[in-house]
Amino acid sequence: MLKILKNIRNSFLLFFSLLIFNNSLAKEITNLSWTKSVYVGKKLSNFKETVSSPALGNKAWKITLLPKDCGRDKEGDYSDCKNNGRDPVVGHGGGDRARSEYYSDKKFIGEKWHSVSIFIPNNFKSVEPVSTSFFQIYERKEGPRMMLRTKYGFVEPRYYPVNGMDSAGVRHKNLKIDDMRGKWTTLIFHTKMSKNPNKGFMKMYVNNTLYNVFEGRTSFGGEHYSKFGIYHSWISRWNEKVKGEYPKQIIYYDNLFRTNKKEKLLKLILDD
Repeated sequence: MLKILKNIRNSFLLFFSLLIFNNSLAKEITNLSWTKSVYVGKKLSNFKETVSSPALGNKAWKITLLPKDCGRDKEGDYSDCKNNGRDPVVGHGGGDRARSEYYSDKKFIGEKWHSVSIFIPNNFKSVEPVSTSFFQIYERKEGPRMMLRTKYGFVEPRYYPVNGMDSAGVRHKNLKIDDMRGKWTTLIFHTKMSKNPNKGFMKMYVNNTLYNVFEGRTSFGGEHYSKFGIYHSWISRWNEKVKGEYPKQIIYYDNLFRTNKKEKLLKLILDD
């Protein structure tokens, strides 16, 4: 009996130690909790690894997307692999896309500060003209308000105001993929989600320099959340006769923080 109790005690201590270790590990990378998105049936379901290099602090997250590796929701009939048939528009009904992506459980409204640091490997290969996103700000039950996308060799935010039009905003400087290879780039977003076109805005800073600004109506008034990871849509645009074999993509992430104040965000980034 004593031996059984001892084993139970040791198992509990091991579990408690792992819990503390995992929380401290995650706290360095993020202050949010994250859930896998549209992952059921993917060839690579465990697409996030915790790595020590490259990393800004001790650890970072490595995200891998295998070629055209699509999945479906755990519940419901939405799938990245096939349109559900209820909506003729692929953008609403699913299909023709693939992702290795996480979404934040904690929703937000109003004004916030967000950060994400991205490391693009030297051997990273673009899949253009396939649409690729690395980070999103999403309105619950409505759609993306901003997607950090690759476009013509650049990484830039694409804003989706509530009138449905895709807007690039005002770009102050270039952010080329080739300039981001082999090093970390830290992006900060200052956003105010508002139905009022005179109050809403989304500003993006690159390494503390203003890069892009969108001002206008940024919300239907609902809750919002963040997504990070590699997300491909319109993968049928890839022509293997012209482009060759569809590539695997790997991106590294750190500093996935969200705060109410800029000062608190900068402290989290500097403490990483």
